[in-house]
Amino acid sequence: MSFLNLFRKKKATASVNRAPSYLSGIAKTETGLADTRAAIDELSKAVKDTPEAVEIYLALGNLYRSQGEIERAAQIRNSLIVRPGLAPVTKARALYELGRDFSRGGFLDRAVSAFEKARAIVGDSPEILTELAEIEARGREFEKAAHYHAKLDQPVQEAHYLARCAEDYFSDGDDATAYRILKKAIDIYPSSTESWLLVLSRLKKDNKLDDFREKFREALQKVPNHLRFVLVEGLLAESTIFGDTPTSVAVSDGEKNISFYEVMVEEIESSDPDVSMHYYGARLLQLCNNQEEASVWLEKTLILNQNFWLARLELFNLAQDQQQLTPSFKNQLDFFVNIAHKIKKFTCSSCGFKRDRIFFVCPRCRSWHSITFRKELNQ
Repeated sequence: MSFLNLFRKKKATASVNRAPSYLSGIAKTETGLADTRAAIDELSKAVKDTPEAVEIYLALGNLYRSQGEIERAAQIRNSLIVRPGLAPVTKARALYELGRDFSRGGFLDRAVSAFEKARAIVGDSPEILTELAEIEARGREFEKAAHYHAKLDQPVQEAHYLARCAEDYFSDGDDATAYRILKKAIDIYPSSTESWLLVLSRLKKDNKLDDFREKFREALQKVPNHLRFVLVEGLLAESTIFGDTPTSVAVSDGEKNISFYEVMVEEIESSDPDVSMHYYGARLLQLCNNQEEASVWLEKTLILNQNFWLARLELFNLAQDQQQLTPSFKNQLDFFVNIAHKIKKFTCSSCGFKRDRIFFVCPRCRSWHSITFRKELNQ
């Protein structure tokens, strides 16, 4: 049981008298109080009436933090921390909230200090370790972030931050260390999409076609079927794996890239491709200037899902090149096609967030590996 649950249990079983206004204020905040300032005013009155009720202080501090008044929130925590005779679990809770205050305000060193003090009292609480991991990730201390996720027994997150650490080593020219860390990441979580993507992108960059073929085949076996499209999308992107992924790919990539694209098509074809991978196979064939075979793959995509809008759009593009169109009509078509291509094609399966580039953790709801390909426009 985490120390927060212990604290809540203590509150639930305690026999201290609570001010009615405090109960009213908390009930309102739990049902989504629109005016947070009103709740702050109410709790401030309750503090004056019942100064010994520490949970009121904690609730008030949380409201100040939600309003961005970090200094006032921190003052409330500190007034609790120095209180004589305060129960250790309550002091740890106050230190934890103080750390969250500092983290919200951008005072990361102070936040770490507060969390470590709380940790010294209650040990490796999941809440504290999670906060420490997030701080280290924000500071680009990815190896430390991975360490905390290891303590939390979270292999998905641990492998993710090891991959980010490896990318930094690649950037510094230390390929040997980077590959060693990537191997560790994949050993920890064999389905780590970002780790496989980073391995493949480096092999492609270094023009190691045979090694690329072997690793791409293995990645298609290890990465979950619903995430395999991320491998292709990431390899087509001309950016760092964890940077911004471009929304389009240049057609003229040269002979070097074409040989890699042909290998990818061969391996995708032999891996029992789903509807998304049929679409990406077609895109790769287009980049190889094999428009006829690309059309076949797009037709297969629509057989699997007739509402797959991007496949239908690509088929339309190929078809219009074979038509005799007036310049005016073609300009109008090009306008609508360009607008359609700007529609965000990735979405979070947890919260519905939409984006035009790949992500490994949802920017909105923070779900891990929740990205899905938006096959239909109503998704």
